[in-house]
Amino acid sequence: MHKLVLCFVLLVVVGGGWAFNHGQDLTDFEAYKTKYGKTYLTTSANSFANYYFIYNRNQVNQHNAQADRNITTYREAVNQFSDIRLVQFAALLPKAVYPTVSNAVPPVATQPAAVEYDILTDLGITVTVEDQGVNCSSSWAYAAAKAVEIMNAVGTVSTMPQSLSAQQLIDCAGMGVGCSTQVPQSAFDYLTQYSLLYPTVDYPNNISLKQQGMCQPPPSVAVGVQLTSYSVVPDGDDTALMRYVSNDIPVVVEYNPATFGFMQYSSGVYQPPTKAAKAASSQFLVVVGYGFDADTNLNYWRCLNSFGTGWGEQGYIRIVRSASQPITKNAIFPNS
Repeated sequence: MHKLVLCFVLLVVVGGGWAFNHGQDLTDFEAYKTKYGKTYLTTSANSFANYYFIYNRNQVNQHNAQADRNITTYREAVNQFSDIRLVQFAALLPKAVYPTVSNAVPPVATQPAAVEYDILTDLGITVTVEDQGVNCSSSWAYAAAKAVEIMNAVGTVSTMPQSLSAQQLIDCAGMGVGCSTQVPQSAFDYLTQYSLLYPTVDYPNNISLKQQGMCQPPPSVAVGVQLTSYSVVPDGDDTALMRYVSNDIPVVVEYNPATFGFMQYSSGVYQPPTKAAKAASSQFLVVVGYGFDADTNLNYWRCLNSFGTGWGEQGYIRIVRSASQPITKNAIFPNS
């Protein structure tokens, strides 16, 4: 009788979303919390994080077992998002809302695209991979700042440019939604009309903020980067996107991050589900290159994200380049 009661209690607790860990599971979760500096306000929150960590870790292992058998073309890994559900991850990155008016100018003339090209690798440019954190949906600002940074590095022939401030854009161009639904166009409008973009040493990024801060004047000695104009690429025009990237133009695109594969991407050529739900989330990436991967026999785009170097391929993701899955969506780029 006691055994039956005990089994019933355990089933109820586990069915309600709790997890009682023992042995390696508990050790792994404690190591995870230490590695990513995770703390939880309540015992309940800790238990739910524990449960979803185990769930996501097991999902990663199952996916990678498929990668080992060449059933899938990319690998996953436990990362800073592995203690939450996919729906929570998607909620961290709300759908972008666009202005009704654009000040974009016609794109510059370009040369035909090369077969393969990577702005950073081919020009020997080293940029810092930023981490937007989990408190503020600010990829629009990080992507815009990094695109301007790379554009300026190309123009000044600088191989190790200073990181430019996403926080300045969040605070000064956020317009009240800097941590939720803002877009790169607002960053470029702000820079072309009102201000230079300053280095992070003069306007530091702050990933602890859950809302945009006050717009601060830079130090009088600060030297910023000027933006004269910006241009856009029609949705779905991957041919034009390739041509611009091949001509050393970093292009920001909006991407749907609301899949397990993107959330826990580690390496390889990511192929999004062909029947993925309509995007209810937005993450902005900087397309810096494209090429061909012999291991998977796939063409790809190489994109810079803002989830830190512990995510993806040192902060980058390679996304399949296919006519049936165009990446060019709300694409925008700065002009020198």
